[in-house]
Amino acid sequence: MISIGLGQNFQKDFLKPDGFEQSTYSLLLCTLAINILSLALPVMTLQVYDRILPNPGTGTLPVLIAGVCLAVILEAMLRLSRAYVIGRSGAAYEHRIACNAMNKVLNADLMKMGSYGIGEHLHRMSSVGKLKDFYNGFALTVIAELAFVPLFFGLIVYIGGWLAVIPALILTAFILTSLLKGYSLRCALKAREKADDERFNFLIEALEGVHTLKAFALEKLFERRYEALKENSTFENYNVTQETASTFNMGAIFSHIMVAAVITTGAWFVLQHMLTTGGLIAVLLLSGRMMQPIQKALALWARYQDFSLAQDNVKELFDTPQIKAQTRLNSQDILSAGELDAHDISFQYSDDDTPIFKNINLQLAQGDAVLISGEHGVGKTTLMDIMAGIYAPTGGHIIIDGENINTYTPEELVRHIGYVRSESLIFRGTIRDNITCFGQIKESQAKEVAALLNVDKDVAKLPGGFDTFLSGNSSDNITPGLKQRIAIIRALATKPRLILFDNADRALDKDGYAMIYSLLARLKGKASMILISDDRNIRSLADRHYILESGKLLENTKPKHKGNISPYKELRL
Repeated sequence: MISIGLGQNFQKDFLKPDGFEQSTYSLLLCTLAINILSLALPVMTLQVYDRILPNPGTGTLPVLIAGVCLAVILEAMLRLSRAYVIGRSGAAYEHRIACNAMNKVLNADLMKMGSYGIGEHLHRMSSVGKLKDFYNGFALTVIAELAFVPLFFGLIVYIGGWLAVIPALILTAFILTSLLKGYSLRCALKAREKADDERFNFLIEALEGVHTLKAFALEKLFERRYEALKENSTFENYNVTQETASTFNMGAIFSHIMVAAVITTGAWFVLQHMLTTGGLIAVLLLSGRMMQPIQKALALWARYQDFSLAQDNVKELFDTPQIKAQTRLNSQDILSAGELDAHDISFQYSDDDTPIFKNINLQLAQGDAVLISGEHGVGKTTLMDIMAGIYAPTGGHIIIDGENINTYTPEELVRHIGYVRSESLIFRGTIRDNITCFGQIKESQAKEVAALLNVDKDVAKLPGGFDTFLSGNSSDNITPGLKQRIAIIRALATKPRLILFDNADRALDKDGYAMIYSLLARLKGKASMILISDDRNIRSLADRHYILESGKLLENTKPKHKGNISPYKELRL
């Protein structure tokens, strides 16, 4: 990768995906040929005006015209070929880097992702597409063409003599002005990004809580707030547009100044017999040809301001802390038995926060069913997230079926643990996609669980059946209870032997609740279960009852003696 000299951080290993190779040598050879062929027209003009027209009897004019036409055709073909290679390389690069970025997001350590809004994450993902111009070969060709500027200038000096001072002065002024405009454009881009992040975060948060907004009649208030954010964003976008337009208009202005200055000064040189007419025209053509790579460099410099900001955004995305998987000593597949051993589990979201749990211990043998209760906000769902492997404990370890939970891949873990949450999550896709995890689970297994929950009968009433498309929001034409049962099918279709049930009965209607209770009752003794529920029937399925309070997990036991004996005892291994 060739640096353009605009900063030491242009080349980043994380921005060069594995398997992506730039056609460096092909692009350099193509650019070399294009610039050599572009000299045909100025050379022909010089020959026609200075040698052929004064001697019209010679027969070299047709040969010269044919040669120039051939050179122009070859140059056009090479330019089209180069553009195709750059475009295809850019598409390949954007695809690979976007896939790598998505992989970083999906494998991120949720506990350490930082307090960024959803809008900021979306903005980071959108920044990926702004990197390709500096990795698809476009920047490389611009740099290569800039290397020919001294050649063009040398020809101008050779042909025009002191007339070359005019292009040199104009180019120097143009370069200095471009550097100043680039700095002001970068400042405008930073201000626009900040305004857009604030607007997107507010918009997403408002959409997520739209039902609450309507319930409290806050529509007008939020409209006014969004209008203020939109006004600020529009103003910053206007500034960026103005800076960008003035930057490119400046290139056109300097190009016109170059033509006018060369013609005016060159005409005086011709009148003083210091330059021929053919030489003047050749110098004019070479000056215009010399301005082309400079103007491209100006465009690249303007894009670089956006690129450098996008690079910082993507770097933050790639710096997202990842889940560190441990190496398993036993490389064979582990059979799901439903055994769990949580030893001295402690957890806190950050070093500055108060620990939510301290030295929690819990053991489940095959077929055990336990109930965990506690006051609202005490951390029951967070504990379930840790048991499911979503969060890693800050202290202690969790053993699932004899192996540390960190040694399981996500594909393996879902075959051991079925996590049924209180809020159903529906992905954008068909019902079939949702119950099979987009083909990751056998459809026969998913439909077997669907039959137990009568989902197959309810889905059969829909016009599209299992191919009914769901958008994953409130606009779906199915009931919340059916959504919850679809989510439960997805969690249980892999037939896990450890089921985590976190108030998943809340969104169900009477019939749906009866089916879920019946399913859990049938699984009792066959699968281990950790239950969190306010329902008496579901709570009665538990063999042991634990209470989570003050960061401790306490077992609820019946007192055997009268007196001031606490009915709770802390679990110890």
